Amino acid sequence: MAKHIVWDDSYKVGHPMIDSQHKRLFEIADELYNLVIAPKERQDSDTELVLQDCAKYVNFHFGCEEKLMKDTKYEDMENHLAQHKAFTTYVANLMSDFSRGTKIDLEKLYDFISDWLVKHITSEDRNLASYASSQSE
Repeated sequence: MAKHIVWDDSYKVGHPMIDSQHKRLFEIADELYNLVIAPKERQDSDTELVLQDCAKYVNFHFGCEEKLMKDTKYEDMENHLAQHKAFTTYVANLMSDFSRGTKIDLEKLYDFISDWLVKHITSEDRNLASYASSQSE
């Protein structure tokens, strides 16, 4: 299992809105981690709520980032949008599978989300924040 990730200032990208939203994404990942280590009964009852919370907040967050990209005419927007689309498609497919009764491997899901979140923030989102900052100077 991937290491339990927790928010710290090393994940800041330097854009207050994005940083506060990333902090919330870490909280949602933490909820998922707590499900991974929870008794099976809690997993069964809370998985759908965590998946819905994740999907809803990710869509909100990506929408904010995408508006920032459009407003600043971000040069790497196409690549960044493709990464967002791949992530949302993955989560949407999981939710669809779950609603049809497919068992979700929560540990695998946590590993995917935590790994993706850290990599995306520390590379793609840092680049976006830096670019947005340079456009407002």
